[in-house]
Amino acid sequence: MDSEPGLRFVTASLKVEYLLPTPLGVELEARGRVKYIGQRSVTVAIEVVAKGKVCVRGEVVAARMPDTMKK
Repeated sequence: MDSEPGLRFVTASLKVEYLLPTPLGVELEARGRVKYIGQRSVTVAIEVVAKGKVCVRGEVVAARMPDTMKK
């Protein structure tokens, strides 16, 4: 993942679960945890926390951008 030039990814899948209303005017904490790293994709679990409570939970699968899509 720390290669040069940097790897580029596109979103292959995005799942979002809204668990609680997210309050306005408070600091939000975004958390991410890598679940899987493969040759062509990465899966990351995500959370948004407000006032110590998880308001949003999700998962993103990012696919490595093929060379044909790069300039």
